[in-house]
Amino acid sequence: MGKLILNIALAGSMLLFLTCKKVNTVYQPALVDSSRISVTNASPTISDLQFYVNNQLVALPNAPLSYGQTAYAFYINDANPYRPDTTLLPYINIATGYQQLGFGTRSNSDIYSNLNDEFQPGNSYSVFVTDTLKHGQLTTVFLHDYIGKMDSTHGQFRFINLSPDAPPLDLWAYLDAGPDGIKVSANCAYLPNNFNSFVNAQTFSPIAAGPYFFIATEAGTSNIVLEGQLYIPPENVVTIYTKGYVGGVGNNAIDVGVIQYQP
Repeated sequence: MGKLILNIALAGSMLLFLTCKKVNTVYQPALVDSSRISVTNASPTISDLQFYVNNQLVALPNAPLSYGQTAYAFYINDANPYRPDTTLLPYINIATGYQQLGFGTRSNSDIYSNLNDEFQPGNSYSVFVTDTLKHGQLTTVFLHDYIGKMDSTHGQFRFINLSPDAPPLDLWAYLDAGPDGIKVSANCAYLPNNFNSFVNAQTFSPIAAGPYFFIATEAGTSNIVLEGQLYIPPENVVTIYTKGYVGGVGNNAIDVGVIQYQP
């Protein structure tokens, strides 16, 4: 099984994570009658993902999305022209009510996958595109993001298995790379095929802030699938997701993605 070291440094984790993103659009804060959606490309065979709402192309800030990329946008907290206060979030605004979400590629005008869902005012959602194009379709996962309260000593995180051929996974966290690990997620199966894992993935759990060494193992065993270091900042929200294939090689090999922000 392959092993992975996450290259996210202690103090500069957000800087390193965001430097690969081309973000040049500033969005106003979500209105009362709108909600937010996060879009992530977790399909190793899609290098130019495009996003549609009701069959209309949405100009994401850093579209088209390459493999492992999430659409980020700046939101204005204070529009002072000299020193504006903005927040970088992995969400874009979307109108409330029932909306049809579509996914395609810049290299082809076809929309390969559609899903319909209802958006509630002020709520946040995430959609992940995973697997490969099979019979003209992509596999998508749509989550309602439930984020709890945080204090100055904790962050919030969730672990999502988006590797189609991966077994159910347990995630162990070792604070300060110490000897005593804590199982922070258990029996996380590939989301599109497992209802319990899907439900659990919609909720973020509190975790003490600090540097961690994470190990993902086959559920109920000590067989390591992935491992790596990650710093959890206080009052931050972190999604860790697997992508690619256990049996894959090169760009298709199992890997992890990290979505991290301060709300």
